Amino acid sequence: MRITFVLPDITPEPNGGVKIVYDYANLLVERGHQVNVVHPRTWDPLAGVAQAVKSAIWPHMIRIKHGGATPWLSIKQGVRQLLVPDLSARSLPDADVIVATFFRTAPYVDALPIQKGAKAHLVQGYETWSGSEEDVHNALRLPMAKITCSTWLKDLLCDLQQRDRTTVVFNAVDFDTMFLEKPITERAPHVAMLYHDFQLKGSLEGLEVLQKVKQNIPKLDASLFGTAPPRPCIPDWMHYCQTPTRQALRHLYNEAGVFLQPSRSEGWGLTSTEAMACGCALITTDNGGSRDFAIHEKTALVVPVGDTQAMEAALLRLLKDDELRLAIAQGGNEFVQQFTWSRAVESMEKALTGIATGAARPDRSVSEAACDRSSS
Repeated sequence: MRITFVLPDITPEPNGGVKIVYDYANLLVERGHQVNVVHPRTWDPLAGVAQAVKSAIWPHMIRIKHGGATPWLSIKQGVRQLLVPDLSARSLPDADVIVATFFRTAPYVDALPIQKGAKAHLVQGYETWSGSEEDVHNALRLPMAKITCSTWLKDLLCDLQQRDRTTVVFNAVDFDTMFLEKPITERAPHVAMLYHDFQLKGSLEGLEVLQKVKQNIPKLDASLFGTAPPRPCIPDWMHYCQTPTRQALRHLYNEAGVFLQPSRSEGWGLTSTEAMACGCALITTDNGGSRDFAIHEKTALVVPVGDTQAMEAALLRLLKDDELRLAIAQGGNEFVQQFTWSRAVESMEKALTGIATGAARPDRSVSEAACDRSSS
């Protein structure tokens, strides 16, 4: 099967959604499929000789300036990374199925001729952070097959009358790089958290919580990581690691007893499941995507979005009650073991094959059950 994934632009710094796309691309190539991943310079064709020249030299400039469209990723031989001028039919390869990965590019994919593939939209988040609710909903209502990563997003699509077009393929954890190194019982009062400048991630709220808990537990340590350079808002007593390697990130998770996830919205929550795989007890906001793995008082402590007092209380509970922290950490670690890449790519392959052949139909066990919950 010939598969094309359409990303919205280049991504020279780590990005969770882009990583998921390339993880699928790598694994689908291993299963014998031909996979293209497209990075456009622009979405609409730009007229004129000057623009044609710029488009011709653009891939070379990206390699010189950034080392490639995704220099931080490992891409398997056989995955074709295409830097194209725009999202017109002439710029894209023929395929059996073509997958938009961002709501703003979904209309471009939907307008392509059938030679470019049966149309699909991989929905990894509720992308109102990049457009109005109306624009996002209009894109999600396009007559394209939908594949999404969480039952929360499935419920949203059901509310938009996309029930028969949508299926769920849960995200996965890379257990080859994310696993227990340090016993859960040997963790000090140490908290890990993703730092991101994007307001939706709730990092400033998380920093506020950590500062307040430090006043109560002076021995508290915190390790933050992210792609941004160190920011003045991060206190000196917190350790910050910029763009850690996978090995360094695993070590960071394994040193922590608790992972704090203050995000306001997540399509899934990759860092949360990675931290759980590495033995952290999870505290997360009820951000949507977390509902598939964060079961309150069993695999995580779940607090309302934006409620810093609830976050602080939950963090104090886990840091002062080793028995509870161990139970949450162990429960979470065991629960996320089901989210394997072998399971995910089999489900994705089945979904894409159904779309390409016109036989797509969501699985009752996941999709219709999610719709039934959302309408009850």
